[in-house]
Amino acid sequence: MRVNIDKAGNITITDFSPVQAYKIAVRMEKDGIDFYSDLLKQVRDAGTQHEIEFLIEQEKAHLDTFQGLLNRVKETANDTFEEDDIVDYIKSRVFNAALEKEEAQKMEHRHTALEEAMNMERRSIVFYDGCLARSKDGDAKSAFKKILDEERKHLTKFAELLRIKCIDSGEGCIL
Repeated sequence: MRVNIDKAGNITITDFSPVQAYKIAVRMEKDGIDFYSDLLKQVRDAGTQHEIEFLIEQEKAHLDTFQGLLNRVKETANDTFEEDDIVDYIKSRVFNAALEKEEAQKMEHRHTALEEAMNMERRSIVFYDGCLARSKDGDAKSAFKKILDEERKHLTKFAELLRIKCIDSGEGCIL
């Protein structure tokens, strides 16, 4: 992996390995679980609580998938990735948890929570697309493609849930 820092302090990370790709994905899924868990504490409506619990379970399933892929590639990889510093920086730029939580606390409708879940998935997709574009290693590209496929499935699932629970119900989506 290459890390370039310009004069303004902007960091560009290129040449990821598969291990690095999956470590980032694992960390971001954990952050998603934390975000939804915090959101769950704010919600009063039982139906919405159930939906947020569903989102948490989806993030946990992704975490299991990415952790399994990470474990498989680590068996054959020589990994010297300093994940904490780089991943913490990425997290602060891709998902600012404090701002996400502040926005989540303002949510008045169930569909807003689902839309925020979709926005998080969209930001993940944009981030991973950027990582894929900057990867030169074929195995790393394959890893990012797998991650992107999972994130796109997640986005589709959340969009379907929004449509079924909120838009098609005709009853509204009150928290």
